[in-house]
Amino acid sequence: MSDKTNGTNRAWLATSTGLILEGRACGAKGTAKGELVFNTSMAGYLEIITHPGAHGQVLTFTMPEIGNYGVNSNDVTDASMKPAAVVARIICDEPSNWSSECSLPDYLTNNEIVAIDQVDTRKLTRHVRDNGPVGAVVTTEEMTEEELINAAKMAAITPALIEAEEIARDLGATLTKLPLGHHASNIPVKDLRTGKLYITRQHHGYSIDFSDVEGVEITHINLNDQTVEGFTVPAKGIEATLFDSLELRDLLTADQIQKEG
Repeated sequence: MSDKTNGTNRAWLATSTGLILEGRACGAKGTAKGELVFNTSMAGYLEIITHPGAHGQVLTFTMPEIGNYGVNSNDVTDASMKPAAVVARIICDEPSNWSSECSLPDYLTNNEIVAIDQVDTRKLTRHVRDNGPVGAVVTTEEMTEEELINAAKMAAITPALIEAEEIARDLGATLTKLPLGHHASNIPVKDLRTGKLYITRQHHGYSIDFSDVEGVEITHINLNDQTVEGFTVPAKGIEATLFDSLELRDLLTADQIQKEG
């Protein structure tokens, strides 16, 4: 393997399918493994890193650089949640923002999250798209290529459930793992009650099927793949969505789209 970082702060990423990349260690020291997922959001990296949907995953950002505005604790989604590892093309060491409390590498180190940058995240993203769910390992420890791949093969590829998925499971719904998951901040969702369309932020790994459950009303659907994004159980006073409502941006109603089309 090449000495990409001049012998210091080296890290490696390997997948269960045999891909190995070398880069720079920019978080905690050690070895971490989990399902390799990619997130296409262009901002909000701290909210994503601390989102329950990312818990235990090897989280890859497709945005070329993250960390440039640092870390502010007000942006933390859930301090008890963290990915197994963070992967990026560039993680900024010296943020420039008046509200920054520390750099992203310092935050990752302090929260014991292994991280690697200076890797080809476009290649990684294509690899996941081509191969479907794959296990991955990120490590700062010297290993042979065989050891890296074997470690990645031991990684769990079962995404953590977010609250709405847990509610659906408890109601008796069938949960099926999505091929790539919903990990982005530009996912279109339709509210079936009002006809309004929204662009939403999502980070979850399962589709929900209520076919065998009585008393459930589907309230929101994903316009990309028609999966359930929201539901209600009126008799039990339950209402849940699989997207972050704080990120809703009202677009157009279906009627308005037809008129303008």
